[in-house]
Amino acid sequence: MDKQIIFQELGEKERVLLLRAFDYDVDGEGYVLNFSGQRIKSDENPKKFIQAKFAALLPGSLKIIDGTPTAISEFLREREVKEKEDAR
Repeated sequence: MDKQIIFQELGEKERVLLLRAFDYDVDGEGYVLNFSGQRIKSDENPKKFIQAKFAALLPGSLKIIDGTPTAISEFLREREVKEKEDAR
């Protein structure tokens, strides 16, 4: 059986290579760029841009999210609120 690659466990160089393989890029300061060359803002904190060393892939997609502990906890908190609202 093939070994599964877990994006968050890759080193920064490997992350950059994988991001580039999926039409993202990384600028000289380490920020992730979209296909048009613009820095990607964190959905969890729109004042921050996502750095390759903290980037994470949203499970089941190629969407890049901020993988810092604070951003992940905010993402989970928002998801829980949305699920509760959808259940009503």
